Amino acid sequence: MSKLYLHSMFNLKAVVAVLLWGLAPLVLADEPTGQLIDSPYEAVEARAIELVTSAGGDVVGVRGEGCPGCPASSLLPSGDLIVEAGGRRLQGSDLDTFNGRPGVIHIYRPTGMAHRVSFTGVVSSGGDEQ
Repeated sequence: MSKLYLHSMFNLKAVVAVLLWGLAPLVLADEPTGQLIDSPYEAVEARAIELVTSAGGDVVGVRGEGCPGCPASSLLPSGDLIVEAGGRRLQGSDLDTFNGRPGVIHIYRPTGMAHRVSFTGVVSSGGDEQ
């Protein structure tokens, strides 16, 4: 065999070795274990949501009917509970207006408390259905 052939085969082997050495970490890397998509929040749909309020107007309980994913029939609200409909936050007397309507309850899984209640099918001032 000629020296040119031997020299080119040596160079080819060197290039392949460098490529394999550089690509090995990518090929052997572990797959992500879901930490990028896992969320501590869970959203469950309810056919009807009732907000239980105290005499002072504070929400002290969230009940979901027709809510197969709810961990309990009545949930405690978190201290920073957000109640919204049609893209706007509800407070005070607006809460009673939406009792019994369908919606989504967002539950913070570590505590099992309701973090957000979103009433669906409500038309916002811009005309979009939420």
